[in-house]
Amino acid sequence: MKKPYFLIGLAAVTLGLTANNLSSAQAATWHAGTPKVLRHTWFYNGKDDNKAYITYSKSKSTGNLFGYDSTSERYYRLPGYGLKKLKYQSLGKHVYRLSGIQYSPKGSQVQFDGQRMTYKVKVTKQHLHFYKGYKNYVRKATFATMKAPTGLS
Repeated sequence: MKKPYFLIGLAAVTLGLTANNLSSAQAATWHAGTPKVLRHTWFYNGKDDNKAYITYSKSKSTGNLFGYDSTSERYYRLPGYGLKKLKYQSLGKHVYRLSGIQYSPKGSQVQFDGQRMTYKVKVTKQHLHFYKGYKNYVRKATFATMKAPTGLS
């Protein structure tokens, strides 16, 4: 008569321990802002006019393509758009998941304005790798740049 109670008790303890192990396996913690290694201006040095930039500050990102000024033969930054209220998860081995609210520059509107976007990057001191979009950014532009022409900034 004691065997059924023992087996029921053993099953209850096993089930309780299993449920406890499942609930303790949580994802990485979200942190406010951006990782310090990411806070910089990064450049995509593509071919021809296919050049871009992205700047990360403590709580937002701003980026866009470069425009070309044919008279000075230099590139200038177009007004940027990006994410605000950034937060991140560290996924290990210099990989981060970033999430923020999309915003656009004054006087224009991007397609997903006001919506949350999340993406993954791998970052080291000199390289920024996006898992989607323009893939590899570096800290230095390999092309001549200038301030934006009057009326564009």
